[in-house]
Amino acid sequence: VAPGLGHQADLPEVKAPSLENLNIRVPQGEDLTEEDLLERFHELARAKAQVRERAEGGALAMGDDVRLDILGYANGRLIPLSTRMGYWMELAPQVMLPGFAEVIAEASVGDSVEVGLVLPDNYPAEQLRGMPARFLVDVRGAREVSMPDTESDAFLQQLGRGSTHEEVMSSIVEEMEGEMADMLWVDARNRVLDEIVARTDVTVPKSLVDEEIRRRWLQAEGEILAQKFFSLEEQQEALDGWLHHPGIRDDVERRLKIALVLRAIAQRDKLQLTPQYALELLKESSEPFGITEAQLRESMLDPTASAQMMDVAW
Repeated sequence: VAPGLGHQADLPEVKAPSLENLNIRVPQGEDLTEEDLLERFHELARAKAQVRERAEGGALAMGDDVRLDILGYANGRLIPLSTRMGYWMELAPQVMLPGFAEVIAEASVGDSVEVGLVLPDNYPAEQLRGMPARFLVDVRGAREVSMPDTESDAFLQQLGRGSTHEEVMSSIVEEMEGEMADMLWVDARNRVLDEIVARTDVTVPKSLVDEEIRRRWLQAEGEILAQKFFSLEEQQEALDGWLHHPGIRDDVERRLKIALVLRAIAQRDKLQLTPQYALELLKESSEPFGITEAQLRESMLDPTASAQMMDVAW
C-alpha cells in the first residue's frame, strides 16, 4: 500500500532520490487588477443580498441564484468534467460558455433546456476549442436575489470593513494579496514535488493510471450517470472520454509519480506516522466539514476506518 495511493497492487519499485541542494524559484505572482477587486466587492455585496425562493414554474431572471443539473456534449460525446448535479451558480454571463446564462434566464424553475454554443478559443480543454457544444440543463431550483444599495452607509456598516468605500477596497486589497501569497506557497510546494520526481527514474504503468482515472470518474460522474439511467454503453463511452483526455491523464500520472516517490523517501528515511500525529493532521483538514475530534477518535478505533484514515493522513 502506498501512502496516497489507496490499496493499489503491483506498484513499481522506486529508488528514493537525493534531497541535497534542492532549490526552486517561484515566479512572482501577477498584480491585482481593478476587475479582480470589483468582482470580490460584488461577491461580498451579494453575500448580504435579500433572497427569495422561486416557486416551481416561476420565471428566472439574470442575477438569480440557480440550481442546475448539467450534461455537456461535444462531438456527440459527454465532455469530460462537464457533469454537474445540484450545481448552484449566479445566473450571469459565463466567459467560458458564451450565451449559456442568457438562454437559461429565459426558462422557468422545473424546465429542461438545451443550450447550443461554440466553445471559445481559450476553453481549458485545448482539443475542444472552437467546437460546437450543447448542454442539457435541468433547472432544479432558483432564488431571486435583491442586491443591497452598495452606496449606502448602512451597507458599509453591515459589511464591517470600514466606514468608506476607500477603506473597504483597501481591506479587499489586503485580503486578496494575502490569498495570492498563500497561492505562491502552494506553487512552491508543487515545484518542489516536481523537482523531486525529476530526480527519480519512475515509470507509472498505464494500468495504474487507468485504474486511478476510473476511480475518479466513478466518484465525479459514473454514479450520477447510473442514477440518470444512462446505458452501460453510454457510461463506458463517458469513461473512455476521461481515459483518453490528455489533461486528466497527465494530472493523474503526475500525482501517482509524486505518491510513489514520497513513499520511497518515507521508507528510506524510516519516517513514521503515529496515530496521534495522524489525528492532528486529520483534525485540521476535517474542521471545515464539521467533523469533530471526538468523531475522528471514535473512527480510529475501527480497524478498517483507521487504515483508510492513516492513508489520507499520509
